[in-house]
Amino acid sequence: MSDELTRLMRDGMAAEARGVSAGPEFTERVIGRALAAGGPAGGPDRRPPWQNWVLPVAAAALVALLVGSVLIGTKLVHSAGPASKPNPTLSQPSSSPSRPSTSPSNPSPSSTPSSSATGQSSSAVGGPAGGPVPPGFRGYDLTWVSNDLGWALGSAPCGNPPCTSILRTRDGGKSWVGIPAPRAFLTQADTCTSDCDQISHLRFANSLVGYAYGPNAFYLTTDGGASWHQQSGGYAYGLEVVAGSVFRVSAQAAGCAPGCDFRLQRSAIGGNSWQDVPLPAGGRNAAAELAVSDRTMVLATYGNPAGGAEDETSVLFISTDAGANWHRVAEPCPRQLSNEVDTTGVTVAPDDSISLLCVLRGPNWEAGTVTSTDGTHFEQLRPAPASDGIGAVSAHHLYLLGGVNGFYESTDSGQQAVPDGPPVGYYIGFESTTVGRVIGSDHSGGGREGTWTTTDAGKSWTYHPFR
Repeated sequence: MSDELTRLMRDGMAAEARGVSAGPEFTERVIGRALAAGGPAGGPDRRPPWQNWVLPVAAAALVALLVGSVLIGTKLVHSAGPASKPNPTLSQPSSSPSRPSTSPSNPSPSSTPSSSATGQSSSAVGGPAGGPVPPGFRGYDLTWVSNDLGWALGSAPCGNPPCTSILRTRDGGKSWVGIPAPRAFLTQADTCTSDCDQISHLRFANSLVGYAYGPNAFYLTTDGGASWHQQSGGYAYGLEVVAGSVFRVSAQAAGCAPGCDFRLQRSAIGGNSWQDVPLPAGGRNAAAELAVSDRTMVLATYGNPAGGAEDETSVLFISTDAGANWHRVAEPCPRQLSNEVDTTGVTVAPDDSISLLCVLRGPNWEAGTVTSTDGTHFEQLRPAPASDGIGAVSAHHLYLLGGVNGFYESTDSGQQAVPDGPPVGYYIGFESTTVGRVIGSDHSGGGREGTWTTTDAGKSWTYHPFR
């Protein structure tokens, strides 16, 4: 091959290569090495005669291949667009249910879409793609890892129980999709034998790691809900994520209540190795509830009020440093004359204040609330409507979920019903000083369920159905 032809090939291919990301320097090196003398610089050419024309042609072919590959790869990258970033991990909102029941509620089954039926696939931004929302879905619990990414646990009619369902939203509850759920009955909706697997709550630690749990079953997902795996010997009466760790309330045996020896355990997110967290002695044994916000944690243990037994008050264990240290607080709800007053719900507000829902035993089962800003001292009882749950924006801004009795707001200026809020609700939780959620029905009277969301600390509420 002549020097002139070689030069022309070199210049032409180098010019072509300058238009792609491989760079002209790389092309020059490929051609240069193919054309270089076999010996030292300035020495004789020791290549066989056939290499004088084969190597330049091979170099040309290699550069052409590289140029084409880079061009194709560049077009593919641009057509795909930038990769989505995973959602950040945030603290879970504290649900404030009434005192957990030790027996199942009336049946209300639901369906669970299968991954094969919906063509779902796992992704790093939150798991399976999702399918249709099961008709008649009824929600009982919510969990959020950001203002937009959340999940709902519930049920809907189906022909092959258990019919537990899980929904996911990526737009703050405006729209939902169904994703696979564990093959377990739902405590709030199903009736089954004592040895069946039952879950009652759902918590996600981030976009991929989630926990579905109850008093005799414990499931873990690490792919955003595409698959669930039952953990051997696992169950939980409460579970929350605090400061990068998962805390769960366990006991000596599944389904032991009343008569449980409750203990608190800690694990790494997504792990299955749990260590006991030392607590002061003296808890109750009928039921337990865990509520958290930022670094403040409250483990409420409840006594057994069956038969009107006296002195079955609650005992709280409180930590203000993400579970490093704990102190015990005897029943904060004050006794009224000769009548016992019991804690039936607890919530921790974003300002780390702790508020309790209190119920006075007696013919009218009157209610009230007490609040602490230091985790030790609780203020005087404030009367309140009979309610099933409590949520808090701050120490001085509370909400009560009255089930069939309505939705109430309490501030320093008094208590009032919230006419533009949910008429009926089953869950309430505040994720920040501005964002809160309620599971409830709309105002149509048809019982259609969805989520009510506030983004302005309760000044206004917006309803979106589960669809």
